[in-house]
Amino acid sequence: MVTAVPHRHITRFMLIRFFLLYPWAATGLADAMEEVLVIGEQDSYFEKSRATALKMNSEDLDTPFSTSVINSAVLEDLKASTLETAYGYLTGFARSGTNANAFTIRGQAADLQNIQVDGLPGLASRFGSPVTANVERMEVLKGPASVLYGWMDPGGMVNIVTKKPQAQSSTSIDITGQYFTGYNKNGLEGSLDSTGSLNEGGSLLYRVVSGLETLNSFRDYVESESTYLFPSLAWLPDDQSRLDVQFEYLKQDRNADNGLWVINQDINTLADIETYYQEPGDTDNDEGYGVSVAYQRTISDQLSAHVKWRSIWHEDERDLYESNSLQTEAGETTLRRRNRHQLNKREYHFADANLIASTHFGLPQTFILGFNGGYEYRQYDRIAFDTRGANLSLVAPQYTGRILSDDPGTFRQWNLYSTGFYAMDRITLSQHWTLLVGARWDKQSGDYQLRYIDVDDSGIEEDESAQNVSVNGGVVYRVNDQLSFYASFAESFNPQAIPSFDVNGDQLDPEQGEQWEAGFKFESVGGRLNLNMAYFEVLKKNIVEEGESGANELIGEVSSQGLEVTLQAQPSVNFQFMLGYTYTDAEISQAYADAADTLGNPPGFVPKNTAFAMTRYNYPEPVWGGFVGASFGWKYQDERYTDEETSRRVLLPSHRLMDIGFYYEVNNAKYALNIANLSDETYYVGGTNDTRIYPGDPRKVSLSARFDF
Repeated sequence: MVTAVPHRHITRFMLIRFFLLYPWAATGLADAMEEVLVIGEQDSYFEKSRATALKMNSEDLDTPFSTSVINSAVLEDLKASTLETAYGYLTGFARSGTNANAFTIRGQAADLQNIQVDGLPGLASRFGSPVTANVERMEVLKGPASVLYGWMDPGGMVNIVTKKPQAQSSTSIDITGQYFTGYNKNGLEGSLDSTGSLNEGGSLLYRVVSGLETLNSFRDYVESESTYLFPSLAWLPDDQSRLDVQFEYLKQDRNADNGLWVINQDINTLADIETYYQEPGDTDNDEGYGVSVAYQRTISDQLSAHVKWRSIWHEDERDLYESNSLQTEAGETTLRRRNRHQLNKREYHFADANLIASTHFGLPQTFILGFNGGYEYRQYDRIAFDTRGANLSLVAPQYTGRILSDDPGTFRQWNLYSTGFYAMDRITLSQHWTLLVGARWDKQSGDYQLRYIDVDDSGIEEDESAQNVSVNGGVVYRVNDQLSFYASFAESFNPQAIPSFDVNGDQLDPEQGEQWEAGFKFESVGGRLNLNMAYFEVLKKNIVEEGESGANELIGEVSSQGLEVTLQAQPSVNFQFMLGYTYTDAEISQAYADAADTLGNPPGFVPKNTAFAMTRYNYPEPVWGGFVGASFGWKYQDERYTDEETSRRVLLPSHRLMDIGFYYEVNNAKYALNIANLSDETYYVGGTNDTRIYPGDPRKVSLSARFDF
């Protein structure tokens, strides 16, 4: 992205050329020129420091864990309206579907808890990937993150860092139109981002981000509409304190889509990617709203305090003819469907408070002591379920209309409570050596209710609690200001669903995760090149499976190991690129002895090899009174299975995708033409077993305009 106003740049560009041709004219003016602007300068794709890994700003060279950052410059160049657009440019990532948490990291599946907003859980949307309109950057911590953030799966954590109010007034309006070239389907979205000061002294700031989006998918009968609003206020009573209050509202209405089905687990039997098996008018709707409060105060040069609170109220509703099973009669295979109307409600109320102190008890060290936890409410109500409808042809479905009656199913409800205390100490042992140690204690409790609405109001009620201790640690050897080596260990935990009972009727212990990691990080003088390499081993254990006795046992394990390499470089102010490669070897490493259908198989959606490249170039001289630039992105993903069960999994082919962008900026306007999947390759982003296969977007052309005031 060009950072200057073109007319002003053109004037200064002409002055610089004049002084170069007539150096005597510059006599006595050198002191008057306070700045020299470079035409074509870009915002960098990479960041030197990241706060997520240690809950404090830390240079990457001093952090004994792998982190990746997708910042606003990358999101802007990709014209990414949702985060999933950028997942292909992260090492260790692979998509597994269309929901918010539909991805794997380092061979491990992700839970909703693995996506957090400013370090706290709770998303306003579940069916779709989070929107980027209010995203400043996305920081990804690889491996277990439970010591600082609580329960989650061990692959890694995505932390969405949101946009905050700024003192300098600015307003931008962004309009984007998109078009699927081979399907005559289009969409339109627009957003507003305005920030500035509400008073003369600049102690009260505001920001408002809002937008509307209507999209017509390449899939038949699949359309969506989204509305979002993110207003926020910031109060800065003095130089040492800041209070941020953020509100959010998100509503997404879309047509329900279960994707495609295959026959005999053969991907080549899929129908055309636009084929739709639900009824036109079936819906998947999301609506959520929330409030977040964050207060930070610098008490002294050695001590600071941080307090955060986040509350989300979310509701999603599915009303569709759900794809159910394949039926074969007279040599013809058809798809059976059933009526499903599901209403889910969730609430998240979580807090985090900590003190960060720099001390010198014999050795320089930075210590963080904190508490976090909260309350989560879940309600799953099957308003209609399992009434069977007419079968459909897999190739040319003929829709029947919504003719099925409602047949109520179950009503389930959870109240879940968590409390955690954590401490971490980073000790400077010498000029070269740094040691990190951390620990956490947690208590989880909850109650569960189940009622069978179609039978009577009776059901079951259960309440259980569990405790857990997690640790992490790492060591960094800082060779010099450019190179460091590190090794680390980290643990995670994830409570079992209530109820998950063993043969004695006792609630089973939480799932456990652990990771060993080692690598090096290099940063060139001037910070224009970063090279990171990491070797990792991740183990997830205590997975519940049905044992020989028929009762639940903690006998499942998923292990993964691999290598990640990331290179980011900006050789000049108008040219930069980033490259990444990941090798992952994952398998079901332990299972019930008779479960040969899974043992030794890779888990779903874990490719062995993934790679990406992205570059941006800005022409260093004015063109047509403005400035032009171009970007190119390339993503590769190996073949991968949809599931670990041999009898149900489907092998999805590898794919290579190319994205290009062209940019033109003049005055206060920025125009962009982006083409995603330039070669129009057919590929698949996720699914479930052999029953739901989701095709990726074919070639899509986007034209956007942004106006800054």
